[in-house]
Amino acid sequence: MARRGHGEGSIYQRKDGRWVASVTLEHRKRKYFYGDTRREVQEKLKVALHEQQQGMLATGPQQLLKVYLETWLEQVYKPTVRLNSYKQYRSIVYHHLIPAFGHIAVQKLKAERIQAFYAQKLKEGLSPRSAGKCSQVGSCSAQCLEVSDSSSCREV
Repeated sequence: MARRGHGEGSIYQRKDGRWVASVTLEHRKRKYFYGDTRREVQEKLKVALHEQQQGMLATGPQQLLKVYLETWLEQVYKPTVRLNSYKQYRSIVYHHLIPAFGHIAVQKLKAERIQAFYAQKLKEGLSPRSAGKCSQVGSCSAQCLEVSDSSSCREV
């Protein structure tokens, strides 16, 4: 079998029989994927390389959503909007989103959990408009996760 090129990752079999795929990240760190067959780890490596190319591969430590939202609000959103818009978003982040999702790692947040949150807020008597504002904050900050240059994130 031919050697892999630079940046294409590695696949090898461990002494215990399990297969390992690894990919090099920034700062010379590596991320490993394990599986029972070569084909399994090859697929995981393929997905990881695609995510890395798109800028979506989780490469750092598990960042909590609370830290992410606070950073996004102050450094990305605040400089681009008027004071009243900032105050409204800040209120939504601190009164609704951080209490509900602040303890969750960004990489582990799932759509089902967010949908359950909106349904719960509507049951609690929050108006559909206010629930929509929570949605705007979430989708606006989510765009920043998909964009590698966070300075290009703006209000939805």
